[in-house]
Amino acid sequence: MLNFPQKTIEYLKNALTKQQKEVIKSLKEVEEDDPAKSPALAESTEPGTDSYIADMHTKALVLASQLKKTSENIKNALLKIRKGDYGKCEKCGQKIEAGRLFAMPTAKYCLSDSKKISK
Repeated sequence: MLNFPQKTIEYLKNALTKQQKEVIKSLKEVEEDDPAKSPALAESTEPGTDSYIADMHTKALVLASQLKKTSENIKNALLKIRKGDYGKCEKCGQKIEAGRLFAMPTAKYCLSDSKKISK
């Protein structure tokens, strides 16, 4: 774990687990609220309803996609914790700054490499 104190790892693990539960709950809500999946859809005949439904469905798909990506990032971080290589930059192999992990527990890169990648 790159010499992170066990207390730090436990805190981050708990934060990731809590965040994962919230993401799963949000994903379920987004999918349930998607108007394109509503049984009342076949009955809609009011002008403008189709474009509203299409717009809301598109937004639901985008949000669901973002939530799924977040969920995968959380799963990967939790797997790294179990394997013992959590906090290691995937680019340079150095230790990711603890402050960065507290702010973004799913970080894959140290701050320096993250800046290089985002350019």
